[in-house]
Amino acid sequence: MKFTAHGKHRAKERGITEKAILQAVLEPTSTFYDLSSAAYVAFKKLDGQQLLVVYASEGDEVKVITTFITSSAQEIITNKLKANVWVKIK
Repeated sequence: MKFTAHGKHRAKERGITEKAILQAVLEPTSTFYDLSSAAYVAFKKLDGQQLLVVYASEGDEVKVITTFITSSAQEIITNKLKANVWVKIK
């Protein structure tokens, strides 16, 4: 797993560990494909909130683009699906 400069900065700034990010990517609660950026979006339940990880798949390697913790995951998902920006994978 590797990080973009932005992804690394955001994870550090938000106190999100590499272990938590890896868990979200490997065992997500739900996953979507972002048609506008060709990236994947994984959600993982985390203490009443959701960890969101946006990543690209480069061969067998995961490249983390950004990550954050949100309490409004369902609202984000609903809006992206309505706008036909995301496609549900899992």
